[in-house]
Amino acid sequence: MSRDLFELRALTNRSEERKREVRRYLGAGQWFSGTAGRAYEGIIDAYHGETGVAPAPDAVVALDRAWDELLHLERPAEYRDGRLYDKRQPLILRELAADRLFERLSQPVDGVAGVRVRAEEVVVCPYSSTVLLEEAVATLARPGGVIVCPEGFYKSSSIHVEKYGLTIVTCPGTQDDSFRIDAEALARCLDEVADRLCGVLLTLPGNPVVAAYSVEQLTEIGRVLLERDVPVICDMAFDRLVADHIPIAALSVSTAEGERRLYDRVLTITGNSKGYNAFGPCKLGAACSGDAVWLRAVRERLTIAFQRETTHLVRAVLERTPERYFADNVARMRKQLDRALSCIAELNSRVGVEVLRPLGTPEGMFLTVVFDRAVLARAGVRTSAQLEDLLLAAAGVDSVALDRTGSPRLGVRLNVLAPRKAPGRESADLLDELFDRIERLVRDIDAGRTYPVVLTDRGLPALPEFAAAS
Repeated sequence: MSRDLFELRALTNRSEERKREVRRYLGAGQWFSGTAGRAYEGIIDAYHGETGVAPAPDAVVALDRAWDELLHLERPAEYRDGRLYDKRQPLILRELAADRLFERLSQPVDGVAGVRVRAEEVVVCPYSSTVLLEEAVATLARPGGVIVCPEGFYKSSSIHVEKYGLTIVTCPGTQDDSFRIDAEALARCLDEVADRLCGVLLTLPGNPVVAAYSVEQLTEIGRVLLERDVPVICDMAFDRLVADHIPIAALSVSTAEGERRLYDRVLTITGNSKGYNAFGPCKLGAACSGDAVWLRAVRERLTIAFQRETTHLVRAVLERTPERYFADNVARMRKQLDRALSCIAELNSRVGVEVLRPLGTPEGMFLTVVFDRAVLARAGVRTSAQLEDLLLAAAGVDSVALDRTGSPRLGVRLNVLAPRKAPGRESADLLDELFDRIERLVRDIDAGRTYPVVLTDRGLPALPEFAAAS
């Protein structure tokens, strides 16, 4: 399967516009039905990407101290070090990124030597790893160029890639529920667009779906990439949200030319907003690669400067977040995912059909589910965009349609770690309500209620694609 960027960008933009439209039509104080006569007020936002978790207590203490030093002009001696706190590429943050953010590259898994990332192989930028993603894409762009993204990438990737006039071409993952990258399908896709190919964008360990890979499976994917000598951007932002992740850049592949490091063809991008739960001025993005020329090109495009105050705050978060913090959060996420999986199993059992089927492995903050096609057909739903719309209009559940992630599967991504009814009011306790609303929708569909009927009852116009297909 392939889909050009215009379609993906249109899907993404229309999804965002439609959510605003539905919320305007629904208005404030809207009620939604659950089972057994239950009724719930307001929309559950399972769309957002926040964890609802505070930074580590030690990091909070360090941030308080750093703020106090900045406010009272009592800066430490390092603050005046022009290299350590350099406004373009502060050495202290490059060192911390190499040691902390890219730690798994040096210790990926038993039997794999990995790569010890050095500070000179790192570039950093203030606030967001998305800035780095865009600048990395910009270094690859050329007129008529293509970026290949395996099925299941970040929901807004199309917007960031399109910015530089490139086209996203997607290729299917494995046809089972593991949702892994299919090495053979990737090879075929790369060969089909070889004359226009600018690069590959991977999302690992996965967003919307965390997929489990063996060293052998990742090596085979790496071999495909090396044989085609294609530059690879890897979005590794969710690294610290999973217990086990083997960064693809940490592997070496045996080739006819000898052992080759993927690190020399892969630009790995991450940040501290998810695993560290950093916020605002405490956030940064970081990238590393063994390709010094590519790294230099990205660095030269990063014209936005770090304020020394920002460097000081980011440093506090990176230095004072202990390892146990990540382990505790991973355990918290796994417990919540297990709860969500139990909710799904019980829902399926009660309705007598496997209505919801989870994808991937139960790690991270999201749960991605595909819906039974027969149930959706009865509802008049043929795309995941329509499913996203139906869930919001009928059940008051805001989600991410899988077509935004380059996947044709009829499903959605749900934030089950921190669903919320308003920003700052994330609550794991909303999980039962979320699935009760979905169950009521399924039962309504079984009773003959359809997607067009829901839209009519809510006073909502149909999605353009639905109107055109009717």
